Amino acid sequence: MKCRLKRLAPALLFAVASLHVAGLSADPVAYPVVDPERARVNYMLHCQGCHLPDAAGTPGKVPGMKDFVGNFLHSPEGRAYVIRVPGVATAQLTDSDVAELMNWLLTTYSAEQLPESFEPFTGEEVAGLRKDPDGNPAASRQRILESLAADLTPESENRAH
Repeated sequence: MKCRLKRLAPALLFAVASLHVAGLSADPVAYPVVDPERARVNYMLHCQGCHLPDAAGTPGKVPGMKDFVGNFLHSPEGRAYVIRVPGVATAQLTDSDVAELMNWLLTTYSAEQLPESFEPFTGEEVAGLRKDPDGNPAASRQRILESLAADLTPESENRAH
């Protein structure tokens, strides 16, 4: 048995290294993007025109995502919102490509704001959320941000104890 394991060890090591180089892992949270280059190109083609190359947005016109969008994932409503906004919900991409793009966007531009329990989007989750695009994303954004802010105030901490 030991002899057989010794022969398999180089192949297993190569397989694990190949997964790492390809951006894959058994841990989907560490590597939620199957093809980072494809996700980056999809961002360029489908998002960058409004949100800009660095995801900064245009103040007063297009919300910035850099160092911010991950905050939405601290609530189920916020998580759904980032997929239901019209630009995402109606993007001419497959559900899996949208999931990959959003995972890339979140981990590239807003990793510090993600909850510790962040679970990458899946194509199945995206498919369900895209069926119901948000008809008033500005109002939804405001409501979600107010709710998140209320959860972070000292008063809400006192109520929890």
